Amino acid sequence: MYRLIEEQQAGEQTAAAFCEQRGVKLGTFNYWLRKKRQNAKPSFVAIDVEPVMQGKTELIYPNGVRLRLDRFDYGQIRQLIYLV
Repeated sequence: MYRLIEEQQAGEQTAAAFCEQRGVKLGTFNYWLRKKRQNAKPSFVAIDVEPVMQGKTELIYPNGVRLRLDRFDYGQIRQLIYLV
């Protein structure tokens, strides 16, 4: 069903027209669409925290923004992570 959902989303047909053409009940299609959305990636984004040099840390956000911290504490890093 996931393949069919992706096919419908890639096209221009409404879900109803797509299902009718393929002999799939719209209710069944919508059920599997909800399941697919529930199994999608989590709503949070992981942030890589990697040491740059001794005593320094660099946060790299998914959009490419880099923050280099000379001095930090874990509370400060936590606040920076929540900015995402």
